[in-house]
Amino acid sequence: MSPVARDRGVRVGVMALEDSSRVDFAALRAERRAKVFSGMESAGIDALILGGAGNVHYVCGARLLGRAGVLPFAPVCVVVRSTGRVHLLSTWDEGVPPEIEREDLYPLSWNPANLMASVAAIPGLREARRVGTDGLTASTEAMIASLAEGAELVDGGAVLGACRRVKTDAEITCLEVAAAISESALSAMSAALGPGVTERELLGVNSEHVAWLGAPVPPSESVCFVASGAVAFRHVASDRVVAEGDLVVLAPGALYAGYEAGLARTVVAGSGGLGGVGSALAERCAAGMDALLGACRAGRVGADLYRAWEGCGFGAASMVLAHGLGLGAEPPVIGLGRGRDAVLEEGMVLSVQSWVVEEGVGGCLQRETVVVGSGDPSVLTRYGRS
Repeated sequence: MSPVARDRGVRVGVMALEDSSRVDFAALRAERRAKVFSGMESAGIDALILGGAGNVHYVCGARLLGRAGVLPFAPVCVVVRSTGRVHLLSTWDEGVPPEIEREDLYPLSWNPANLMASVAAIPGLREARRVGTDGLTASTEAMIASLAEGAELVDGGAVLGACRRVKTDAEITCLEVAAAISESALSAMSAALGPGVTERELLGVNSEHVAWLGAPVPPSESVCFVASGAVAFRHVASDRVVAEGDLVVLAPGALYAGYEAGLARTVVAGSGGLGGVGSALAERCAAGMDALLGACRAGRVGADLYRAWEGCGFGAASMVLAHGLGLGAEPPVIGLGRGRDAVLEEGMVLSVQSWVVEEGVGGCLQRETVVVGSGDPSVLTRYGRS
């Protein structure tokens, strides 16, 4: 476990439990719901029909079932402004917050007509004049339109995006805990790293350690890879064996109460150290990170991050420079030609990364989780870079 995580009052085996010792979750859920209802009123939306996992969790706070793969849109959560109620697709109340009562649940059915009949029975929905949704399929569009005859169907994802963009203090605390879990996982992988270990074994160390801390294992294998030689960035661990002196990217992420944070460091296997060329690569990577962090200020735009990166003499970045963080990855996405006009606001949380490659040497990655401020950003991942 990193000294930083220990100094921040995090206790192994206890820190990841979602209780009120660090966050008042009832108050957090109430604050999020208030933002959603206020956003609906401002947008003139009478009801929201949501299927995106992040949006559903933001609105209702229920513990969602983990799943592999991508499923088509379904009406998982319904929000009605006139009644002030949140309704959830669920056949049981385990993991459902107490403010969502049993009568606010509607059952799952494999028959879409039966499912839509249950949704149609939600009080206040048929009277809605403007209905927002964060997704559609060809079949559900007609079904949703039939729920409130004559209602206008609009983009509800924009309302949720605006609500989720700037984080509350409680949300930042959740992200800070997730960052600390990631730091602890990075320390565990660093301790296991050495000649002879495989990338997949390091992935296993990460998964075991995160589970040991009581947190859910993030649904990604983008945790580690050998970055020596002429390499491209890889997202999936392989059976490659680490050799003495290899550069190895360690990039764990972690979840706490649905909020995700992470970091990345590039370390050397064995005791030989980086050497002159490797040290120069690490210094260039650190310079890129410092330049990007310097541009993460309220009022700046994505183009400022592009300029900061290119001002280091790297040319066009080969991967995303920054993206929003919260209940998983969120907008904006800045890099690879996207997000130049994205405005940074105080309280936004970003994952910022610097990836530098030296032909014949390898690649070096640094990644930080930061909170945008009016001045310098607050870096939640405080693990040393050396």
